[in-house]
Amino acid sequence: MLRKWHMAIREIRKYPDPVLKQKTGPVEAIDATIKRLIDDMVETMHAAPGVGLAANQVGVPLQIAVIDLSAQEEKNRRHPLIVLINPN
Repeated sequence: MLRKWHMAIREIRKYPDPVLKQKTGPVEAIDATIKRLIDDMVETMHAAPGVGLAANQVGVPLQIAVIDLSAQEEKNRRHPLIVLINPN
């Protein structure tokens, strides 16, 4: 999933930031902007450190979340990075 461009660690928003109360919207198309956002979210999540992050937690009110359980891996069992877009 990692791209050639430089990724950014974004600020993680915390309560009572108003963006956390906004309704998130669906992703209409997976374009370069969305791919960049996902890469930034993964880098931000790892830097936190954490195992999951939603787009609104970095100030973007879209229905995107990333989950990485690799730090919790059991012997001989891998947990791939999970990217959720428009989960219902």
